[in-house]
Amino acid sequence: MEDEQVVRESEVVRLDFPDCDIWIGASSPAEKNWRARSCAKEPWTVEWLRTAVQPGEVLYDVGANVGAFALVAAKHSQARVVAFEPGYANFARLCANIQLNGCQHTIVPVPLPLAERSGLVGFRYRGVEPGQSRHKMKPEAWRFRGPASGIVRYEQPVLAMTLDTMIATFDLPPPHHLKIDVDGAEHRVLAGAPHTLGSETLRTVLIEVDGVQWSGVSGLLEAAGFILDKRIEREKPDAPAYGLFVRHARSAPARRSGWWTFLRNPSQP
Repeated sequence: MEDEQVVRESEVVRLDFPDCDIWIGASSPAEKNWRARSCAKEPWTVEWLRTAVQPGEVLYDVGANVGAFALVAAKHSQARVVAFEPGYANFARLCANIQLNGCQHTIVPVPLPLAERSGLVGFRYRGVEPGQSRHKMKPEAWRFRGPASGIVRYEQPVLAMTLDTMIATFDLPPPHHLKIDVDGAEHRVLAGAPHTLGSETLRTVLIEVDGVQWSGVSGLLEAAGFILDKRIEREKPDAPAYGLFVRHARSAPARRSGWWTFLRNPSQP
């Protein structure tokens, strides 16, 4: 199959990012209704990518899904991106979208989840179509069991690694920026990254946080030298919030930047 046929033309839609052309495959309802509209859904993430992430810097997109924001970072911000996505359908679409946009030399797709320790764990799917989210990485080690009885959600054994181990083992460039959207496993990602979080190279962290985990997540980041610049609440009362954290020593100049002003007033154009 030729590269241009990886995603059929009838399945390709333009991402709702106004500054440059970005195309993604959209064959599932989740892709058409949510992923193709990622920028309208998370304007604070887009503005952070536009102004905080500079050309040549390294962004780790942890929980990249089909790659909408990884593509914005690579094509508009001209960043180098490492995109982590364990879901098999999402990972396949992520790779196809990377090819579709000519980003195979600027985005590294990684089909593994990050956790507090390395090992084989269960990854329970909410749905298996590309673009789906809210999957769950189970805390206990995966084990062999008998055949499933009845209709159950698919649980895939996946090899999880800590972020620190991932960087050291595969000689990845250390990140300047972290974007973490892992549907409830954010504290586990941070717990496995003390060296990365403590590095002065890392300057900003944008993270989605379930409400019950807020104090634990913010505590880990504050202990690593970050301060909370902005907490972005969603319209739905039970929806996770987003936290933008910056390295303490750099917090003063960051507050004067365009993205700080925008995040204080996200409703302004």
